[in-house]
Amino acid sequence: MNADVIWQIAGLGVLIVVVHSVIKTAGRDELAWLVTLAGVVIVLWRVIGVVNQLFQAVRAVFQL
Repeated sequence: MNADVIWQIAGLGVLIVVVHSVIKTAGRDELAWLVTLAGVVIVLWRVIGVVNQLFQAVRAVFQL
């Protein structure tokens, strides 16, 4: 695993914060929270993929 995944997650977090702020400033609070929720789901999906790769590597090392 390299640091690209960490940078992608951090970049997505910054993007979500900016979009949330812009939409909230426009007065659409509900839509801003939906955008934030979608961002959290996407980040969790990425993290689950990384954890899955970790478990596969552990299985390969210990031949389970």
